[in-house]
Amino acid sequence: FKDTFEEGVKALAQNTFGDVIAQAENDARAFVSESEEALKRWARALAEGQLSKSDFEYLVGGQRDLAKMHGLKSLGLAATKLERFRTGLISLVVSSAYSAVGL
Repeated sequence: FKDTFEEGVKALAQNTFGDVIAQAENDARAFVSESEEALKRWARALAEGQLSKSDFEYLVGGQRDLAKMHGLKSLGLAATKLERFRTGLISLVVSSAYSAVGL
């Protein structure tokens, strides 16, 4: 999960915030760190067939509020850019988890 996530977050940060990549990566890692236990639990349930893909996506999407992006907000970036990054981050977490469990 972490390798796939790290590769994806670099591309996401570059595409969304070319000039503040390091801060975007730090905020993304903070989100995953804050959500780590829940993500592990849900990924395990997904791998064991206890959760459907749509249930997993719903649960991860519910973590959206934890993606606070404090560092990026402190730089005064537009709310639309922050939301685009947050949406991309949730999608990246889902696809990284799918890759980790072989889906």
